[in-house]
Amino acid sequence: MDSVFPNLTVPTASSFSSSAQNTSLTQDSNGSEVNVYMKALKVTLYAIIFLVSAVGNMLVCIIILKRRKMKTVTNYFILNLAFADLTLTLICIPFDIPVQEMNYKWPYGSFMCKILYPLQTMSLFASVFTLTAVSLTRYWAILYPLRRQLSTTNAKWLIVIIWLLSIVPVSPYIKVLSIGENTGSCDENWNDVRSRKIYTVALFVFQYAVPLSIIGAAYISIGRELGKKKSSGPENKFLRNAQSEEASKVIRMLIAVTILFAVCVLPTNIMWLWLDFGNAEEKFTYFWELIAFCNILTFANSAANPVCYTITNANYRKEIVHLLKGCFTKNRSLQSDEIQMLDTSKDTNLTRCTGYTAT
Repeated sequence: MDSVFPNLTVPTASSFSSSAQNTSLTQDSNGSEVNVYMKALKVTLYAIIFLVSAVGNMLVCIIILKRRKMKTVTNYFILNLAFADLTLTLICIPFDIPVQEMNYKWPYGSFMCKILYPLQTMSLFASVFTLTAVSLTRYWAILYPLRRQLSTTNAKWLIVIIWLLSIVPVSPYIKVLSIGENTGSCDENWNDVRSRKIYTVALFVFQYAVPLSIIGAAYISIGRELGKKKSSGPENKFLRNAQSEEASKVIRMLIAVTILFAVCVLPTNIMWLWLDFGNAEEKFTYFWELIAFCNILTFANSAANPVCYTITNANYRKEIVHLLKGCFTKNRSLQSDEIQMLDTSKDTNLTRCTGYTAT
């Protein structure tokens, strides 16, 4: 454990699930009562996020994988984003809540200590790299429509590269994680404070500042180009406007998803920078409680994405309705078959009892 922060474990921006560790356990009766309400609120939020994210992102994955017309380059990136959201949701919440309830004692062994938290961080890197890739793909398609475009096969290879690149920034994190002999928790063990601060800044720069700057520049250029096309000459104006409107709908969805990521992830990054460079733990009494809810906001991004697809894109709305209707119709068909089998069974029993046969 770092000697400068004797009550601090896992002290970087990558540690989403260890934010409230080793806070003071000495509270008065009012503080204990508040703590119970806070815990109930936190568990409730986790449950809502888990259900919405799991169901929503699974529906997105099923729709893209099952429907042939949905297998486009952009939708493959959306599929990867949904997969990253599912990874973050399914790994974080089920494992994180027991650790919190056990006062952050780590019950999963040393191997999981080096895998669980880095995998959560890697999922966020995969998400922002995917958003960057799709913004650059749309930029190329709209500004240079006559040049060679990214194929679905190349998009799949690019998704593989995204996950491989996401491993790189979490490699130092994997190296420093271990179970503390005295604390029994999964802690970071940096050689010095300076290394930890450098890593915190690096995470903010490469997970947030640089990717979002690239995405912002790409969408600004796209907006300008679409504006030029709408205001150009009368030749093929109807066709050009229809194409621009269709492209604008996709861009609006992607911008909305990017803004959600930026808003949800920023508070956690600010809190960790404040911790490392502003001694926030000493200056602000409820620092760890605030970080806990900033982390929940980060997780909420995974649940917000499928909701955003549904609201901003008509194709996803139609496909979700079609999928749900298909499931409902299938269930009704199965129930009808069961009733018919039951009625046949009754007729057969009647025939056996009375000795008459049906004509």
